[in-house]
Amino acid sequence: MELSKGKAGVYSQLSRRKMRDKYGLFIVEGKKSVEDTLGRFEMETMVVKSGVSLPEDWFCRFTVYEVSESQMAKISSLSTPPDVLAVYSIPEGYYENVPKPEPDRLYLLLDGIQDPGNMGTIIRTAHWFGIDRIYASKDTVDIFNPKTIQSTMGSMGRVEVVYCDLAELLDSTSGMPVYGTLLDGDSIYTASLGSSGFIIMGNEGKGISAPLRERITNPLLIPPYDPSNHSESLNVAIATAVTLSQFRSR
Repeated sequence: MELSKGKAGVYSQLSRRKMRDKYGLFIVEGKKSVEDTLGRFEMETMVVKSGVSLPEDWFCRFTVYEVSESQMAKISSLSTPPDVLAVYSIPEGYYENVPKPEPDRLYLLLDGIQDPGNMGTIIRTAHWFGIDRIYASKDTVDIFNPKTIQSTMGSMGRVEVVYCDLAELLDSTSGMPVYGTLLDGDSIYTASLGSSGFIIMGNEGKGISAPLRERITNPLLIPPYDPSNHSESLNVAIATAVTLSQFRSR
């Protein structure tokens, strides 16, 4: 099928949050990422470069448009346009629905993460370590940002991200431990770590905000190997990987 200029024009604008909100759509690029998100979101359209082969059942199950390489380049947000991309609908009420945490599970809380690459890597890392729900502050970067999606490598279809007021969330679930990485925390390598609760990871430059620091019951520190010779701080995505690794290793 041939993609109309109108649809192509809409899809080419979806790299911007304003336009994603306006049309309720987002794009996943690359065959592997598309495969990993099939069935996780409602698909509007699949777009494929002319001459690229796809599984036969995709043409039966989805609306597939074939486009030229130049047309794909106009739609894609990548420097090297993919062979295939999918246009999905943002689930209705995505930013309003806040499922209640269960007391026997471990959750990741993201406080003001700004870099879409960090966000995507954290989602991918959470998937690796079996965290299937992340609660994010409302000023955290949008999960449907193209760079975030690309960095998740398909894991966005496996990890639920919920945007909400994190302080209110913690106040409504008193009794669950709240972990957070602070400079005056206990070494994560020797601290007692539970199998349930909340782990807060803070903003790239400012760390964990004051209202959430006040709610931390179990402060943690990832100490440098050599206290006299180390970088200023760890990247938040790397710190998340170290932290989750320690929780899952106990």
